Amino acid sequence: MNLFALTQGPDRRILRIPLSGDVQSEVAALFRRQEEDFIAGSEEEHAFDGKYTPDTGECLVIADYADGNSIHEAIAHPLGIPEIPPDPAAFDTVKALFAGYLSEAAKAVALIQSFNRRRIISPTGFSLLHSADTYRKVDGVGLTLDDRLAAMLVGTSLKFGSFHVMRQVFDLSAYFAEATNADLHAFARSEGIYVVDEEAFMEMADSWVRKKITLIGKGRTLDNVDPATIQRVAETFGIEIQTVDVGGRPSIAMPGNKAELKKVLRFLDEDYYQSVLQSRNFVTNSKRPA
Repeated sequence: MNLFALTQGPDRRILRIPLSGDVQSEVAALFRRQEEDFIAGSEEEHAFDGKYTPDTGECLVIADYADGNSIHEAIAHPLGIPEIPPDPAAFDTVKALFAGYLSEAAKAVALIQSFNRRRIISPTGFSLLHSADTYRKVDGVGLTLDDRLAAMLVGTSLKFGSFHVMRQVFDLSAYFAEATNADLHAFARSEGIYVVDEEAFMEMADSWVRKKITLIGKGRTLDNVDPATIQRVAETFGIEIQTVDVGGRPSIAMPGNKAELKKVLRFLDEDYYQSVLQSRNFVTNSKRPA
């Protein structure tokens, strides 16, 4: 297996990390072991929709991921990929490392580790490496590999455990995108919603709020349930939702307090539920259809 770096560079997105023969064999063995661990810990797969956080033994899958970075192409034709220069500045642009192979079923497999600048060993500092019963100074640029895979790309199937990690490696906006400023303005002015101070609402819209607004739109809660019903059901969970008359129709007033706003958005995304056996109220930060 060859080792590659996926960078943020606009021109050369993939660079090859040259390895000596013995190190290349060790790296291949390391990635193979991590592949086995990843597969063993991902026995149950769930289609990625932005809502579900996998538990132990589960992973998320984008079945039709478009390999826009040509990762499989690099693995198939490594000699056509330029080498990364031995310069800390070059490694500072790296966001992932990967290796791969062609399976017996003739399916391309890429094994992907996340990478950040903390894994760079820079000659500008004073780094020590233990070897032959003593510590020696590291004179050149170096890097440390992660102890696990962040993802596998098997053919067009991207498998991963953390959306937060994956979004730092790949552009997944085609599969799930947080609400943009235009989306926030559209939500604030949509039927059934009332925002008294749109500028303050925008300032409160952190990543969590933007994600929730996207999910609320996908779930079509406001299209399928009227504000009066939303207000009534919210009361059973101890959540106070105010409604105001807008153009002769009741609309849900978005709180001006960030904590209260998040509580209302969480409710609109149906994160609150009642247990079947004991009718107890709960809140969840992850869910998938039963």
